[in-house]
Amino acid sequence: MSEAEEQNEGLVCAILAEQVAILRDRMDASEAFDLLWQTSALLSWLAGLLIDIDQHLPRTNPLLGKEREEAIAKITSIRHQLDHLAFFQAQRHDFARQIADCIITALERLSSAQMPEGTRFASADLAALYVSDDQRRLHEDVLLRLQTE
Repeated sequence: MSEAEEQNEGLVCAILAEQVAILRDRMDASEAFDLLWQTSALLSWLAGLLIDIDQHLPRTNPLLGKEREEAIAKITSIRHQLDHLAFFQAQRHDFARQIADCIITALERLSSAQMPEGTRFASADLAALYVSDDQRRLHEDVLLRLQTE
């Protein structure tokens, strides 16, 4: 590979690393994700408020008591579903961030010529950057798919 080709390859890697870094940073700025947690906290507060009201008011109206119980049950159900959704979204964001971090590191190493001349960045080098089992499984799945094609 000529010097111009090596410089161009390094430049492309540096640009891609920067683009992935920007993408990774934007993943953390999810208003919808924050809204899930805020809504869940608000529902918990409302359920607690209804329980307090139920404990301090005389039970003169059984229909009102039944409606409060139903509201508390529905709030609890919705809150649990929101908590599950928020947890699932957090896992997805974390995995995407792990992948982005790995790509950034690999591209930075390639672009800054941290490897001796003539060597290549192998899939094992990439696998050494992984921090989760999910990344390792994804890597293995890709290798298996490529070997069977």
